Order: sequence, then C-alpha cells, then structure tokens
Amino acid sequence: MSSSILILFLFAITIHNLEEAVWLIRQSLKATKVKMHAPVKQDQFLFGLFVVTALAYLITVLYIFYPSNVILKYAYFGFLGSMIFNIIFPHLISTIIERCYSPGLLTGIGVIIPTNLLILKAGFDTNTITVTNFIVGTICVGVILLSTIPLYFKIGKKLITY
Repeated sequence: MSSSILILFLFAITIHNLEEAVWLIRQSLKATKVKMHAPVKQDQFLFGLFVVTALAYLITVLYIFYPSNVILKYAYFGFLGSMIFNIIFPHLISTIIERCYSPGLLTGIGVIIPTNLLILKAGFDTNTITVTNFIVGTICVGVILLSTIPLYFKIGKKLITY
C-alpha cells in the first residue's frame, strides 16, 4: 500500500478535530438531553484532542516506516474504524437526540468517512488487511481510546492551570 494514501487519514482527522476544537465544548455545555461524560473545560478538552491527534500521527508515521509490523497495522486500521464509529456515536446520535448540530458531524460525514473508506478499500484490495483484522483492530483501538480519553482530560486539568 502506498504511504501517500495512508497520509490521507491525517488530513481527515486533523480537519475533523479542528472543527471539534472550535465548537464542541460550547455546544456540549448547552446540550440538555445527552450527557456522555462529565463536563470538561475547554483546555482539558483541547489537551485530550491534542493527545488523540498526536497518537493518530504517531501510529500513521510508524506504520508507514514499519508496514510489516502487525501491531502497527492493527492500530492504524483500528484507528480508521474507531473514527468512523466516532461519527455515528456520539456525533450523529447526539445531533438526532438533541435536534441540534453536534460539531464534528459535518467533517465526519464529509471527510472522515469517505477518506477512511477509501483507505480501507485500498487495504482490502491489496490484501494488506482482512475484514476480521479490521474489526479486531477497531475494537481494540476503540476500547483503548474510550478508556484513556477521560485520563487525558484529567491530565489536561492538572497540567493546564491558567
């Protein structure tokens, strides 16, 4: 698989996370029906967003340099799947329940999903990854991200005190 197609993921996640960085906290403070986590301050959220984005960059770069490493392959393609799932839950579900746009949905539907599906198709077509490997990677990365994001928020709260 060409490294240039793998890099498209970085474009997609950066655009998506920029949309979230600008508007998500303000919108979530107004959300009345859906509370998916304890309230976080803007700085905490931005710190967590930065860490997740940095992890995406690190995993992508390492996978480009070490494409035969199975763990990196699972992590990379698992990140793609986790980001697709992230668009459905919480962004789409929150938008439907709240009847208010959830920041990240537009870039998720317009950038993340098409880009990640394009990369996945290339991975399947070249036998770089199988559907089973993709599902396992998505579950593993998804569980890791869901369990560590609250930790990133706590670390951000401790580190960013101004």
